[in-house]
Amino acid sequence: MITRDDLETLTSHQLHEQAVGLGKSGGDIDWLWHLLGSIPGTQDQPGELDDSGLDIPTIIGAINSCVRADRTTEETLRPQYVDYLLEHL
Repeated sequence: MITRDDLETLTSHQLHEQAVGLGKSGGDIDWLWHLLGSIPGTQDQPGELDDSGLDIPTIIGAINSCVRADRTTEETLRPQYVDYLLEHL
């Protein structure tokens, strides 16, 4: 079983890759949508998932675009990555 201490040894980028990858493989569109809405500057954008018409690859693309545009985004989302991985691994 993985622990918080185990996850804290990983870089924010590694946590991003693992958490987003797990969300993708598990089809967890709700969590990915929530993650997108947690990115600074996007909080007012997403709205309701049901109304968006977006799919998992599109949401992941938007998340990754934000990360590429501002590398501090992964650090900002780090607590959410850790919590998600602890809950689902």
